[in-house]
Amino acid sequence: MNSESPLKSFKPETERNMKTYRGVILKFLGGAVGALLLAAPAARAQATVSTFTIQVAGTASSIKTGLPETVKFSGPVVITATVVTDPVLGPGVVVQVDGRGVIGTGQKTGALYKNECEANLTRPFGPTDTINTTFAFFQDVPGSYLNSKTGLLTLNLSYDTTTMALTNATGSIATL
Repeated sequence: MNSESPLKSFKPETERNMKTYRGVILKFLGGAVGALLLAAPAARAQATVSTFTIQVAGTASSIKTGLPETVKFSGPVVITATVVTDPVLGPGVVVQVDGRGVIGTGQKTGALYKNECEANLTRPFGPTDTINTTFAFFQDVPGSYLNSKTGLLTLNLSYDTTTMALTNATGSIATL
């Protein structure tokens, strides 16, 4: 006959069952908490897109560029502002600038000057913003891009802080 008490032999099995039940309960609670988290609507970023086309003008002096003539610029610049509200990071704006429609004209020779004025900028959002960006310009002849000069485009932007839309834009061209 076994001298062990029936309770002693029962205890390890009871502990195993308790551990099993504890594991089942924890899995159930973890699944319930996970389901609640997944059921909560995720915070999503919102975006507002505004596009403006403005006319800009300005000059690049021969003294600053080293060219034999002053270049007078004029033409359209397309500005697309995408304001993104992020619940974690706060609002920001991506400004895309396309000034390739701006043409330069040499004041002595009448030579045409092209440019490569394109930019994608990420900026903090606010009621106003001033952007200074450089661009390359060169005479409209083969290979002249190898001797390009630097122009400066200045943009002044205004936003409606309630709708987050771009409401006004002005700009000018100069040299550094």
